[in-house]
Amino acid sequence: MNSALLVKELKKLDQDFEWYPTNQRMIDCVKGDMIKYFHSSDYNYDLKKSETFLKRVDVLDCGAGDGRVVKELANGGKKYCIEKSQRLIKQMSDDSFIIGTEFFQSTLIDKKVDVIFCNPPYSEYVHWAQKIILEANSKMAYLIIPKRWQGSAEIEKALKKRKATWKIIGTDNFLDAERAARAQVDIIAIKFFDGRYQDSRSNTDPFDVWFETNFKVNAEKEKSSEHTTNRFQAKTLKEKVNSQLTTNKGLVPVLVKLYNQEMEHLQNMFLSICELDQDILKELDVSVGSLKAALKQRISGLKNKYWLELFDNYEKITKRLTHDSRKNMLEKLTGNTSIDFTESNIYAVSVWVIKNANKYFDLQLITLAEKMINDANVKLYKSNKRVFTDQDWRYCGRKPEGLSHFSLELRIILHNMGGLDVDSVYSHYRYTHGLSDNSHEFLDDLITVANNLGFELPTWENSRERTESWESNKKQDFYQNKAKKKMLMSVKAFKNGNLHIKFNQDFIRTLNVEFGRLKGWLTNHVQASEELNIPVKQTEKLFKSNLQLTPATGLLQIGFVNTEMEAAHV
Repeated sequence: MNSALLVKELKKLDQDFEWYPTNQRMIDCVKGDMIKYFHSSDYNYDLKKSETFLKRVDVLDCGAGDGRVVKELANGGKKYCIEKSQRLIKQMSDDSFIIGTEFFQSTLIDKKVDVIFCNPPYSEYVHWAQKIILEANSKMAYLIIPKRWQGSAEIEKALKKRKATWKIIGTDNFLDAERAARAQVDIIAIKFFDGRYQDSRSNTDPFDVWFETNFKVNAEKEKSSEHTTNRFQAKTLKEKVNSQLTTNKGLVPVLVKLYNQEMEHLQNMFLSICELDQDILKELDVSVGSLKAALKQRISGLKNKYWLELFDNYEKITKRLTHDSRKNMLEKLTGNTSIDFTESNIYAVSVWVIKNANKYFDLQLITLAEKMINDANVKLYKSNKRVFTDQDWRYCGRKPEGLSHFSLELRIILHNMGGLDVDSVYSHYRYTHGLSDNSHEFLDDLITVANNLGFELPTWENSRERTESWESNKKQDFYQNKAKKKMLMSVKAFKNGNLHIKFNQDFIRTLNVEFGRLKGWLTNHVQASEELNIPVKQTEKLFKSNLQLTPATGLLQIGFVNTEMEAAHV
C-alpha cells in the first residue's frame, strides 16, 4: 500500500499519530554516518559497498512507523521498534520485533542496542528527544527534529547530563516527501561513548541518570558492594494468577495487575530506604552503588518473571512448531524480556508470535518434506518430462540440481537418520527406547506437521512418549484413533541407521498438495488434481489446509482474551 492510501486509512482508524515517513535522503545520511562511526576510519567511502559493514548493528526505532528505516539501518542486525499504530505494525517485516507501543510508558535504559533512531511527532519532539537522550542505552542516537531544537533548554540540559557529544550531519525537509510538509529539519548524531565501536566506556550510564532522578539517597560516598540475585518462585506467581482468574477477564489483565502491584511495592521499598538518615545508611554499609545495582537487578528479574509466565501460555501455539522452529521462536522471545510489561506491549508481542508462527508453519512443512527426498521417495508431476538417472542421485538424500515439481511416495526410505542403538560405535548418540534422538526428533516433527494439516494425534502417540522398545525391522504404528484403527503411519527402524515409513494415503496426499502449493508449483486445487492424480473434490478441501492462525484465534489460544468475540474486538 502506498503512503497516501495508508495515511488515509490511518486517519480513518484514528491511528495517524503524526506519521511523516522518513525519506531516502535522510536514511542515507544516517546510514553513512553509522558506517563512519562503526566501521570506517576513511571518510571517503562508497555507501552501497559499505552497507555490509552494518550487518551486526542492532537498531531501535522509536516511533518506527511502517518499519522502513529500521529495515535499512539494521542491515542484518536485530530490528527493534516502538510503535503505537497497530495498522503500521502490520506493515512491518516479520523480523522487526515490537518492544513497546506507548513511547512514554517504555523505559529505554534496559534496552541495549547499538543505535537508536527517532523521527518523532514534531508537536512533541522536545519530550521525545529529552527521553531518548537521558535513557538511551546505545552507542549512538540519531534524531530528525525541527531546526529550532537548538533553542530548547530541556534538550541542552539532557545532553549535558549524559555528557554526550553531538553534531548536525545533515539538513532536509519534507516538501517533496511521500507525505508533504513544510517542516525544515536537522539530522543529529549523538554519541554516548568516548571511543569507536569496540569501546565499552559510556560517558554516563543511563540507569545512573534515571536512578538519581527518581531516588534521592542520603549517602555521602559510593562503595562497591556485591549484590545477590533475587530468585522469584514461579509457583507463587501461578497461585496468584489462578486465584484471580475467576474474577477477572482473561490472563493478561491479571498478569499486568500483579506486575504493577509488585513494581509499585519494589519502588516504594527503595524510596523508603533512600529516606533513611545517611548515618544509618553508612552504619549499614549501604552505598549509592549497591542500591543502584540491587534495584537494577530486581527490576530486570521482575520483568523477566512476568514475561516468562506469559510465554508459558504460548504453548498452544509453540506445540505446533517443529523442534527448530520452536527453538528459533523461543530464543527470540526469551531474549527480549526487558520489554515493559503492559497490555499494549503484550498485545504487540503476541501479534508478532502469531504472524511468525504462521510463517514457521509453512516453512517447516517445506523443510520436512525436503528432508524426505531421495531417488526412491519421489515421483515427478505429470507435466514434468525430465528424467533423472541413478548417477544424478549420487549423493544420498540430496536431490539432483534442477529437480522440481515432484511429490512424495506413499512409502519412503530415509537414510542415515540415526536408527537403532546397536553397538558402542554409536555411543556418542543418545537413545530412548533403543531409537536415536535424531530419529525421535524427525518423527515428532512429522507428527507436528500432520497435526497442523488436520491429522491430530494424541500426545501419547508422540515418538518419545511411546513405551514400546524399538527393534530392527519391527514396525511401530502411530494412530490418530486406535479404537477406529485410524493410522497416520507405520515406521520400521534398522541397524544401518535407516527408517522405512508407510503413510496414510490421505495424509501423504495432503502433504503433497500443500508442499506443491508452498513451493509455488501448484497455483490452484484443479492443477493439484491434474498433476498429482487426486480427485478434484478432494484437492479442493486439501488446498490451503495447512494451519494458519488468525489474530482472533491466536489471541484466544495465548490467553489474551477469553472468547472469540473478545478476541475479534481486540
